[in-house]
Parts: sequence; C-alpha cells; structure tokens
Amino acid sequence: LAIAVVCSILNGSHSLARQGQVGQWKNYTDMKSVTAVAFAAQRELAATGGGLFMYDGSSGRYTRYTNSENLSSNDLTAMMADAGNRIWLGSSTGTVDVFSIATNAWQSIQDIAKSNRPQKAIRGFFEKGDSVFVVSDFGVSVFIVSRWEFGDTYADFGFVIRPAVTEVRVLGNQIFVGTSQGVAAASLSSPNLSAPTSWTTYGAGQGLSSPGVTAMTVYHDTLLVGTADGVFFFTGNGFQQLGATAGKSIVAFVSTNDVLAFAWNGGSGFSIESAPQVNAASVLVASNASLQATSLALGAGSSSFLVGTTTLGVAEWDGSQWQSRLPNGPQSNLFGSLCVDPSGVLWVGSGISGNGRGFYRLNLSLPVDNQWKNFTLSQYPVLKSNDYFRASVGADGSVWIGSWGEGVVEVVKDSIRRKLDATSTPSFFTSDPNNPAYPVVGGEAVDPEGASWFVNYIAANGNYLSRLVNDSTLQRYRCTVLACDGHFTAVAIDQNGTKWMANSEPFQKNATGLYYFNESLTVAGTDNTGGWGQMSVSDGLTNNTVLSIAVDADNNVWVGTDLGVTIITDPQNPKAGYMSSFPLREQSIQTIAVDGLNDKWIGTKEGIFVVNSDGTQLLNQYTVINTNGQLVDNDVRAIAIDQRRGIAYIGTQKGLSSLQIAAVQPLQSYTSLRFGPNPFVVPNSQPLTINNLVSNSTVKILAVNGTLVAEFPAQGGGRAFWDGRDRRGNVVQTGIYVVVAFTENGNQVAKGKVAVVRK
Repeated sequence: LAIAVVCSILNGSHSLARQGQVGQWKNYTDMKSVTAVAFAAQRELAATGGGLFMYDGSSGRYTRYTNSENLSSNDLTAMMADAGNRIWLGSSTGTVDVFSIATNAWQSIQDIAKSNRPQKAIRGFFEKGDSVFVVSDFGVSVFIVSRWEFGDTYADFGFVIRPAVTEVRVLGNQIFVGTSQGVAAASLSSPNLSAPTSWTTYGAGQGLSSPGVTAMTVYHDTLLVGTADGVFFFTGNGFQQLGATAGKSIVAFVSTNDVLAFAWNGGSGFSIESAPQVNAASVLVASNASLQATSLALGAGSSSFLVGTTTLGVAEWDGSQWQSRLPNGPQSNLFGSLCVDPSGVLWVGSGISGNGRGFYRLNLSLPVDNQWKNFTLSQYPVLKSNDYFRASVGADGSVWIGSWGEGVVEVVKDSIRRKLDATSTPSFFTSDPNNPAYPVVGGEAVDPEGASWFVNYIAANGNYLSRLVNDSTLQRYRCTVLACDGHFTAVAIDQNGTKWMANSEPFQKNATGLYYFNESLTVAGTDNTGGWGQMSVSDGLTNNTVLSIAVDADNNVWVGTDLGVTIITDPQNPKAGYMSSFPLREQSIQTIAVDGLNDKWIGTKEGIFVVNSDGTQLLNQYTVINTNGQLVDNDVRAIAIDQRRGIAYIGTQKGLSSLQIAAVQPLQSYTSLRFGPNPFVVPNSQPLTINNLVSNSTVKILAVNGTLVAEFPAQGGGRAFWDGRDRRGNVVQTGIYVVVAFTENGNQVAKGKVAVVRK
C-alpha cells in the first residue's frame, strides 16, 4: 500500500531504467571452440574455450556462464553431467566447478589448481558410485562426493616415461587409465595403486597400433579405446581393433545400453558411426564435411547427437539434418583495440598482424541475442583480410577501423560505408616497399574543427599523416623530423589541434620516441620543422617505446611508454612542461582511458591501475587474483569507457571484461534529473542513483516540508549516489523526498522527487 501511495504522488518525477550496479563485472567471450558437450535436464550444454553455454530447446534461449557468472576459469577443458544432473566442469588452470541445474548453485574445488604441478589442466571425469575420478594432465584423483574432498591421486602408471593422462574408466574392480603412451590397468583392491608395479601397461605391443588414447568408454562390460588409428576393444590380455575403423582419428564415444557410437575426424570434416556390438563393423550415422569434432553426446533422443566443434559451437544431428547451437558473441577472444561511439556502441579491432579475426561491435541497446555483430572476410569480401586492429571514433558518429595492409574502413549506422586503401579515391600509401598495395592505417582521431586525421604506418613516401578534407581528399603531411621512421600505430589530438603519435604496439615495438605535429606551428620548436616535433628520453620522456596516448579533460597529454607514463602538462611546450606518475613507474602502459571524473584507467601487463586526475594517487587496482577471475586476463591491451552508462570495457587476448563504474560524463547544463530505482526501498545495499548532473554538482535531499535530510557532492561526475540515510546516518522514513542538484556557483539548479519505502 505504501508503494502505491508514494508512486501516485510523484507528479512527473523521472525514473531511471534498470541499470548495472556499480562494481558489477561482466565478461564477453568467444564460445565457438567447444571442448565437451552434454545433455542434461532437457538442456544442451557446451564447455568452450570462453566458458559454458546452455541451450534450452523448449524456449530457444541460451544461457551463458563465464568467470563473471561463478566459473573459476573461462578456458574449459572437460565436462560431465552426473546422475543428479550436476555439471562437473574442469579448466586449463586445474579448477573444478560443479553446477546444479535444479538449484542454479555453484561449488568450486580448487585443490588441483592450487597444487604445485606445472601441468594441471583437467582432461575428463568419470562417475562411479560416490566417487568422481578427475583426470588431470598429471594423473587421476579420486573425489569423494559425500565428504566433498579428494582421496587418492594416481600419477605413476609404470610407463618408462611418465605420460600425459587423457581418460579413465572403471569396469568391475578394474581401473583403466588412458594416456599418451597407451592404457594402464590395475585392480582397485590393490594395496598400493601409487606404486607403478601395481599397474599393467598396454601399448603397441599389446594390440594398440596407435597407443595414444583419445577417448574411452565401456559398452556391455567391454572397454573400448579410441586412438588416431581407430577403435580398439579390450580382450582381457590385450586389445583388438573394431572392424572398419583403421585409420580413423577417434575423438569421442557415446555408449548406453542400446547405443555405441563414436565421432572421428577425417580431412576437413567429421563423421559419426555406430556399432551394434563390439565385434561388428561400424556403420555411418551422419557426417559433416566442413567442421572438425571435439566431443560427442546423445541429444534428446536415441537418434539425436550433439557434436562439439572447433569453430562453430555445437552441431546437433536430429536424425535427419544438422542444426547449429551457438549463442550470439564476439568473433574471437582477441580484443586489441576498443572505442565507444556517441551512441554507446562498443567497437573492437581484433589486433595482431597475420592473425586477425576482423572487427566486431557490441550494442547493449539490442536484445541479448543480437548485441554482437561480427565483420569478417567471409561475410564482407570488401575487407579482403581479417587483420583489422585499430578502432577509432570519427566525425558525425562514424567509426574507422584500421588494418594491417588493407587501409581503413568507415562504418556508419552499423554498415560498412567505404574502404580506403591503396587503390581507392582517396588512397593511402603502401607500408611495404615490396608490396605496392599494402597500406597500414594505425589510427584516426578528430580535431577541434571536426576533421579526421589518419596515421599511415611507415608510408613508403614519408607521408605518415593525412587529413580528410571535404570527405573526399586526403591532405598529406611529410614528417620532417630528422630520422623520422613513421612507425605510427595510434594518434590522439589535443584541444590545440596538435596531433600526438605513438610508435609501438605491445606485440610490435619500436623505440624512436614520441612524435607530434601542429600545422599552425604553435608548439615550441616546430616553427623550423614545418610543425613537426619529437620527444625522447633525453628530453624527459620516460621511455622511447610509446605504446599509448590519451588527452584528458584538462588538455594534458598522457603518454604511455614501456616503462611508465609521461604527462605533458604544457602541450604547447612539451619539453618544458611534463611530469611522471609515481604509481605507474616501471609499468608497460599499453592503453589509457579517461573517465567522467578525469581519472585515468591504465592497462598494463599486470592488470589495471586507476589513478587520479594528475596521476599522483593510485585509486584502485584490478587483477585476475583480486577480482576472483572476473578480469579475464592481466595482460590488458585496450580500455574504453562508455561515458553515458558508466561502463569500463577492458580488452585482452582472452576476452572482454566490463565493469560498472561510478563516473559518467557530466552534462553541459541541467535538463531533468533521473532516479533509479524509484521507488527506493531502504535499507538497501545498492544506493539511489541520481543521473543527468553537470560538473561539480552538489546534491541536497529534502523532506517535503523543506527540512534538509542529506547533502553531498556528486561522486560520479555526471551522477551521484544516496544511501537512503540522513545526516546522522539513520535510515529515513517512508515518504516523498525532494532531490535538488546545483552547480558550484549556484547558477544552475535542477530538482525532482523520489519515493522512499522503508521496509
């Protein structure tokens, strides 16, 4: 009733739509490479190199799980659905996570991950009664479910050289371990399974023509082993090949009381075959000529199969045709460059020369299954390559994506408008003297007049910098600084119109210092060089390898080098007005982003450092460890900030992380205040968010009779937060409260009303 009453008298207040909580992490990863599949509780599950996804056929919906949704690690290497529909997930780092579909509860087992073994990836699971046998690179560990703890670990199986372990099965009182050198077998009643003498080994001399075990199963009390040379079954003394399987590279088995099937790769595709009994020839069930298989499971029926693939998620055979199962996501886990356009859309350049995956975008305004769009050579032949590495926001809402060797493409309204390369009009010059059609565009930036400038990486004719004139002509500028080699990989422009250029990438370093250009000759020392200047260690630069550049709200130029940051506080006289940031000393500064409070987000090889506006104080630090894996990798290659939503995007070579932050871009003038949630239920672990503030706002909370309840400065630049307490720290009572925001000089004022409900 109280909620109904306070809502009915809001009189035009503006409520803020549901938004992410400050401090909330989310990860985005490529889930096309599947390592294991399972069918449980009427759902299809896929363990991938980017996490877990689950498909519900009744609703047609996907659910994704990464290390921002309870997974210990995204790089999943094994999966099993147990008898209770719990999902066991193993990773390349040795973590084991157990997920209950029924309760949506997670449990984490870290024993193997915390061990001092150099190789400890989880390779498989096998359930037997109250025990789960966990296969890791170094051996087999027995997990006792009722006690929720590990028992014995078996690591020495009697081979001359210790092998990699791949599979395990229990048949009767015998345990069989599949390895890279063959099969080891022992009696579970043996007094000491840790002793190699307790084990009998089977390799090439015992019937396995290819001893490396890739798969293992039990069918009608017979052990079957998959290898690169077909299927073999255990006779009691050795192994014998299953008919018609010689030469087939087996990847997985499925076996029930009624079904024995296996998947094998050949050429560029895979096949599924079945056998009615172990001594009968196998028959073809289905094949796919364009995909490679990694795993196999039964689907909803005896004729339905789920196949994990290396490049396209899950392929489901429904008995008559193939269907693809793959959630919407990025093309790859390579996030080498990021930018956020004026509409809040994130754009990504994949990065590395010769190993690019095209470029992609994330639009959070769209339904979840349409948020990612990928631009690759196979879909857009005009690209002529996938090596697109630099994403930059252009003028009038356009986005430019620079490439290695194919120039640059302009994207407008989610579509490629044009491509400028060595043969277009206008055109860029080649970056390879041995290939006249190989222009590399290292980046784009917009000057104060709204013109786009591009850096042409080591252009053969020395015209490393270009300005787009009238949207149709490139005005070129030859570098006149002595020994200028033009290894320009990024450009930023300050409020004076000076162009600042980086010379390196994390994977392609070049140590020639910082370059800058101002055609108006207003920067000290450039009047005799045609506007060009260079700054090196001898001039005060922290290091000559410049990896990143950003211009902040105070027009200071932040120069990220391989050994820290140089802050140019006087861009008109850079060699006289500069300082360094002590908290960032000796760090490799791979990317710099500026938030709505003018604080700096610094990406390094050791995680993220957040420093205050002048770089003198370390405000926060984020690593894989202190975020419990929610930051996907410490090697941070790119950071971009959605200034409207308050989201920091962090790009790595293992995926994308995002973090909801307090700071948003302030408005130039007040429009109307927006609140969320409204009504605001107190006490509450999450504060009321007050949006649409201008710079340096102060907020007052007033009772309807005008009594001052609370007063505080805006904590997030363009927004503020109220915890629902008064000036004495007491939770306020149910009622309507007036929110008043005003600027430092009092010239601008805005107000609104919020309903508070006390529980």
